Amino acid sequence: MKGIAPLLIFALISFLNTEILGNTNLSSLAGKTQVQSDSLKNAQNTLSSEETGQIYTFLTYQEDNAEEAMNFYVGLFENSRIINVQRYGKEGPAKEGTIMMATFELNGSLFACSDSYIKHEWDFTPGVSIFVECKSDAEIKKYLEKLAEGGSILMPLDNYGWSSKFAFVVDKFGVSWQLNLD
Repeated sequence: MKGIAPLLIFALISFLNTEILGNTNLSSLAGKTQVQSDSLKNAQNTLSSEETGQIYTFLTYQEDNAEEAMNFYVGLFENSRIINVQRYGKEGPAKEGTIMMATFELNGSLFACSDSYIKHEWDFTPGVSIFVECKSDAEIKKYLEKLAEGGSILMPLDNYGWSSKFAFVVDKFGVSWQLNLD
């Protein structure tokens, strides 16, 4: 019900624009607004009911590499998948084909990402990281090796007293990962 009011307002504006005003600039703007609105609704609607309302990590990329990062993570972690991808079109404010909003799952945890066409003064920080509980020595070593390629190791793989093995790494996209093996 709450989604009906904006649609009615949009329909009224569209009607007034095309039937009374005849202004193609307003019509063009209304069309672009509708495309953006439809894209965001589609992204929201593709999440299953069990995923809707969840809290998940959102990653904002500023180098038009959200898709590359998402594909890298989905390929690295088991039981992972891309759920939905919405791209900027040629009329959008960002580079055509870049990620407006994408949702993906890494071994049961939900993530979303986008390519920001606005260059922010902030970026990823190790103060917020993704924690991965590993099942085996081989798994923690594999994740460390792959995530460290092109990135940096903040804490090398070692026993720091709270687990048998732990490592802290920043990947080539700037995202921080804590890898833990009990």
